[in-house]
Amino acid sequence: MTAQQSAGTPGLAREAPPNTPPDTHWGDPHPLHDPWILAHFQARPSDVLITTAPKAGTTWMQQILHQLRTGGDDTFEDIDTVVPWLERQRPPQTWQQVLAGFAAHPDPRLFKTHCTWEQTPGREIARLILTVRDPRDCCVSFYHHLMDMTDSALAAHGLERPASLEAHVEAWLAFGAWFRNLGSWWPQRERDNLLMLRYSDLKADLPGAIQRIAAFLGWPVTPRTLEQAVQLSSFAWMKANSQRFAGRNADGSPLFRPGGFIRKGQTGDHTTQLTADQEARILGRCRQELPADCLAYLGLD
Repeated sequence: MTAQQSAGTPGLAREAPPNTPPDTHWGDPHPLHDPWILAHFQARPSDVLITTAPKAGTTWMQQILHQLRTGGDDTFEDIDTVVPWLERQRPPQTWQQVLAGFAAHPDPRLFKTHCTWEQTPGREIARLILTVRDPRDCCVSFYHHLMDMTDSALAAHGLERPASLEAHVEAWLAFGAWFRNLGSWWPQRERDNLLMLRYSDLKADLPGAIQRIAAFLGWPVTPRTLEQAVQLSSFAWMKANSQRFAGRNADGSPLFRPGGFIRKGQTGDHTTQLTADQEARILGRCRQELPADCLAYLGLD
């Protein structure tokens, strides 16, 4: 896929007849990526987009923001219904039906996306929260993510279970989503409508991070709301309620084996999983593609 800018006003979805194929910069169709949704999505100033590379704290941030927005909600059944994945295909719905459903959500709407800066609709309009995580941990976490998916979920989403961790590392490096994602967002980090947070900072001080998020969004936080957000966004609560975060196939069947989606939520788990060679290959790619200040921010320099 290319990273060219779309024509017209930056950040706005292109105005095109509904049957016109989306501009190629929106990417190629995939069960987890619908360029039609991206090309026609209409952002609102009150929208908040959680934008991350896969396995970099996306679900955690969905939960944090939903709890801040509601003042504490332990009754929701599926995080995707309250904080949907923006670009995911949702058969049997058409993309028009998906967007109509999004339009009916009350403000402030929350969405998650794994899109790059160039592919994110409304990037100049909505508020953006980006979480970044050590690529070695992201790689390992995604390996277990694939290993824990059900066979039907893998088939429905065009994914395969890796034959080994080594095969996964090779495929993860070849696909390059982590590098592509952070490489596109890093130059935008000083924008007024973007807040960048490290996964490790959330782990070190969750109450402080939640207060910082609320201040960025301009959302008032009472002591009770903060207490609820911290409790319901804790690893213990999310692990005990993992079925609310694991998602389901279109037919209602589980995407993951029981207890398989919320795994450890740790930093540094790669030290027990990756070989020295695998780690060196990941770090070498980082040093090839990312500037020194970005490496320093992640503690990879």
